[in-house]
Amino acid sequence: MRELELKLSVDDPFVTSAALRPDGVEIAGMEELPPLDLRATYYDTPDLRLARHGVTLRYRTGEDDQSGWHLKLPVHDGDGATREELHFEGQAGSVPLAARDLVTAYVRASEVSPVARLRTRRRRWCLRAADGSDLAELVDDRVSVIKHGQVVERFRELELEARALDRPALDRIAAMLQDAGASAPQPVPKVVRALGSKATLPPDVVGPSRLSPREPAAYAVQAAIARGVQRIVENDPGARLGEVEPVHQMRVGARRLRSDLRTLAPLVEKEWSDGLRSELQWLGRALGEVRDLDVMEELLRAGSRDLGAIEPLFEHIDEQHLVARASLLNALRSERYVELLERLVGAAAGPSLTAAAWEPAGEALPPLTANAWRKLVKKARALRPEDPDEDFHRVRILAKRTRYAAEAVAPALGKRGKTASLFARRAAGVQGVLGALQDSVVARELIEEAAGARPGDGAFGLAAGRLLERQQRAAGEARPKYRKAWRKLDRRKLRKWMQ
Repeated sequence: MRELELKLSVDDPFVTSAALRPDGVEIAGMEELPPLDLRATYYDTPDLRLARHGVTLRYRTGEDDQSGWHLKLPVHDGDGATREELHFEGQAGSVPLAARDLVTAYVRASEVSPVARLRTRRRRWCLRAADGSDLAELVDDRVSVIKHGQVVERFRELELEARALDRPALDRIAAMLQDAGASAPQPVPKVVRALGSKATLPPDVVGPSRLSPREPAAYAVQAAIARGVQRIVENDPGARLGEVEPVHQMRVGARRLRSDLRTLAPLVEKEWSDGLRSELQWLGRALGEVRDLDVMEELLRAGSRDLGAIEPLFEHIDEQHLVARASLLNALRSERYVELLERLVGAAAGPSLTAAAWEPAGEALPPLTANAWRKLVKKARALRPEDPDEDFHRVRILAKRTRYAAEAVAPALGKRGKTASLFARRAAGVQGVLGALQDSVVARELIEEAAGARPGDGAFGLAAGRLLERQQRAAGEARPKYRKAWRKLDRRKLRKWMQ
């Protein structure tokens, strides 16, 4: 369940029940609910990896049906006010395996144990609309931090959690609380306040905050690796939960990392890089089996809504998806994956570099993208509309590598980086056109495979034949688009930055 919650600090003698006014917001009524006495034990690694990543894992009592294990995961496209909250059954003192599984990318091989105990005396109010529906819940928490059975710290905070309100409406209510003396909203979990400065240290993977053409290319290498590792780590929990987009983003992270290590090969130690690239290929394949089927299901459902007898095709896809997902989960739960994560985190912190990496980025990086471009242009300029699908697919792969190469170096090129980024977008255009062609190729193979498995089903065979024709038509429409996308990329002024 996704929660939207604002936290505000207050001091005595702040009076919560008198702080809100109905004017300017949607509140029509405010009902006080029974108070709660909450006791929570928070779990983390010795170096507080969960807290530093914005993750909370706790066992809490005092909330009736909400008592038990809670895991809160960050939503990385916001400011920390929105988090994914999951509940698990289990006994106190023993982290449920399902919860431990979901934090693997953050904790890796480290132990998870109690790091803080809090007691919270909570007053709470339900904020209602004119029709009596719940808009939000406002709570006033008086928190005691307990160590060795003694209270060592106390603080007070308000939590404003949306029920039916959007973020702007919640912000308006928070503004009224600020007018009454509360602090500005800060997305800091209670456990972070209790643990202190150690819990606010940066997470394991942090790239350089800025890059300059005059600085060593080594910084660009580190930044590229950090971006890929962050992408894998942040999307790992969602991929385990079976969400479509996190699987896609994890795969992109693995592919980009592998591509970046290829592009930056002259700047990194070969044996070190080859070992990582091999393991990233293994991970990418496991993710790719699931991702490709997700893409196919979406594509084929969109193209077959008027075909009534086509459902056996999706049963066939579902069967393959179950197998692929089981294989992916086995990979993500393996020691091999944990070891890869450890190596990736270490690579982001300190990659194994060659002497060439200490040359200025503005001089060392552009030629590396030029290498990828030369391989692409040789194949792409020779491609003809009647060439086989395999040739188009090869150009797509080379366009993707060239795009990734430009995106990897652009942040370190100063003003030239803008042209490099435009070049990358044009390469993405070529990749996109050829991706549509490749999708139609894979879709046709799936349709023929499913139809071949049901030779006696005439109605399905007819529907599959019609869908096959549509995919053939889509392939025919994609081929002419390639030349236009290629001309936009193949311009001299777009590649001057490589010189």
